Amino acid sequence: MSIRLRSIFLVILTNLLIILFSVIAGTYYVRENILSSQETDLSVVADIADHFISSEIESLQLKASIIASTLSSYDETEWNMLLLREAPLYPEFIGMSIISAQRGLITSTGEEAAQADILEDSFINQVFNGGTFFTSTYPSGSGMVFYYASLISSEEETVLILTLPGMYFSNLVSTFTIWETGHIFMTDDEGNIIANIREAWVQNRLNFMRMAETDDSYNEVASVLRRIVNGESGIGYFSTDGVPRLCSFRPISSSAQGWSMGIIAPLPESPFRDIDRGLLVVGFVAIILSITAAIIASAFIKKPFEEIAALKEEAERNSRYKSTFLANMSHEMRTPLNVVVGLTNLRMEEVDLSDGVLEDLKKINSAGELLLSIVNDVLDISKIEAGRLDLMPINYYTASILNDIITFNIIRMEEKPLQFLIDIDENFPEELNGDELRVKQILNNLLSNAFKYTKEGIIKLIAECNLTEDGNFLLTATVSDTGIGIREEDLKKIFSEYNQVDTKANRNIEGTGLGLAITKNLVEMMGGEISVESVYGVGTSFSVSIKQGYINDKKLGKEMIDNLKSFRYSNEKQHNTSKLVRPDYSYARVLVVDDFQTNLDVAAGLLGKYKMLVDCVTNGQEAIDLIKSGMPHYDLVFMDHMMPKMDGIEATNIIRSLETEYASKLPIVALTANALTGNEKMFLEEGFNAFLSKPIDIYRLDSILKQWLQSEKE
Repeated sequence: MSIRLRSIFLVILTNLLIILFSVIAGTYYVRENILSSQETDLSVVADIADHFISSEIESLQLKASIIASTLSSYDETEWNMLLLREAPLYPEFIGMSIISAQRGLITSTGEEAAQADILEDSFINQVFNGGTFFTSTYPSGSGMVFYYASLISSEEETVLILTLPGMYFSNLVSTFTIWETGHIFMTDDEGNIIANIREAWVQNRLNFMRMAETDDSYNEVASVLRRIVNGESGIGYFSTDGVPRLCSFRPISSSAQGWSMGIIAPLPESPFRDIDRGLLVVGFVAIILSITAAIIASAFIKKPFEEIAALKEEAERNSRYKSTFLANMSHEMRTPLNVVVGLTNLRMEEVDLSDGVLEDLKKINSAGELLLSIVNDVLDISKIEAGRLDLMPINYYTASILNDIITFNIIRMEEKPLQFLIDIDENFPEELNGDELRVKQILNNLLSNAFKYTKEGIIKLIAECNLTEDGNFLLTATVSDTGIGIREEDLKKIFSEYNQVDTKANRNIEGTGLGLAITKNLVEMMGGEISVESVYGVGTSFSVSIKQGYINDKKLGKEMIDNLKSFRYSNEKQHNTSKLVRPDYSYARVLVVDDFQTNLDVAAGLLGKYKMLVDCVTNGQEAIDLIKSGMPHYDLVFMDHMMPKMDGIEATNIIRSLETEYASKLPIVALTANALTGNEKMFLEEGFNAFLSKPIDIYRLDSILKQWLQSEKE
């Protein structure tokens, strides 16, 4: 054999070995990573769906509480009239009943009103101990229904029973589609299907655990269902109808009845289903090309790289879909939140409110801000995962940030028998350089956890700053509590995303399970460290150390520390807002553009307190026509981002292109609920002058008005 033939043989043999190894290793590696990615993505969607379902349950609880509260303030003889009046206001309920534990049915209305025997339900019976409870699905004349109980009077042992259609939650979750036919389902504490795209499964209370007792083909799905019924969160695999399926499941956060939800996605529908086949094709082509000749092979070997590039493009496209989904979710959730927070802020500034009304407004405002914090947590962790969360260091006053943290968290004490102790070094710097908002977020996350998980005892905040060798400061803060503590086996899990440890003990504690994961990422982004020590049943201590920039040698001093320790601050939101001194802009005229009428009402109400003229339109084209005509003349425009037909960015670009001095210099502020992609930099590049997110922060609004309007017209 000639040297040439030997060389060709060796080259071909080497290429064959490399190609075979690459195909086998590549197939294994890609499959493992894609499997992990699919599980993670499905878990993220499950958490978002849980927030969606929980919000609906909380909304139903609020409506039931409002009706029960109204009934409790009237005489029993008027209850029938009140039910007839309230029923049209709540069309989702197809029956309303008032039942006494001693006297049975008192009065009812609606085609599916509950009867007295519903009090035999174990969950409904618990309502006499306080709270509100759902039943599982119950058979009725028109099919399965849910009953929901809210206590009217503990002394008289009377309860309000509201009836929901059995397909209520099925219709709610039917809007979610995963891949092609993947869907969301819900189960009760016994494993019965209570929400599914298949109506027959809900109406027949399908239970795969019972079906598996007589048919072994259901063992796989029954095994996953047992984990769900036991209150676990996780991932499961099973096959039905010969199709392998991936299932992500978790308890429903706001359910007191042990309900759970899950997402089922058929694996053959996965966007990555053809990867194995593609890699084998690539390997076969490469082998043929290697045998033919090195030159020909070099011309065709690029095909595997094209496949890889296509896979990368598809992965990036999926990432963009995820970002778009989160942006839309942010917009859809922040839009009603803007109404809740905005209108309650307006009403709390009124001076003639009764104590009861003011207390209700505080609760509504607090619930809105809680939901807003949940949205922000999901968006923050998404930005961190995508590597798009940037730190923005500025010079800030430490007394202000410490006061804000203390003020915000002292409200969480409520009626708990707690001591909140503060130990801050008198030599703590007066000013530091760093990302003020993220530092506040880190400390607030740790303190809010302490207040949530501590029913009684002591919560302590220790803070100090020490100079480092490079001339900067190392800010060290420790938050300790005498709360429920963390099990030793759970300590490694607490910083993972979308995870709450000891879920059975903590099922009634609000939160997304993201706070500590976000905190850890922020601390590490600042070049710091976070640690935890805990004894289960005794308490927990978190410590963080983060690097902050040096400004000057000024210290807080003893007087300022004493003020912080003695809680000399305003912790009432309505008191703070009423202190806001608003300039008189009666000369100014402002245009607000938003497709949601209630958002226009909120914006007009907030701007009206400055005595300015406020015009409202519902789409971008109307705004363009007004500005193009020049009459009336506007001093400032607030432009919503996401609107049908023409969004705010397109409308602003057209206004800037009108080529008049008025249109080019008119200040336009982006007013948007899109907090994921709606960052200020993007809007400034699109011709906006400033950015204001929903729900509208009255202090941020005040700052923008002072920046873009003169206190007196020149």
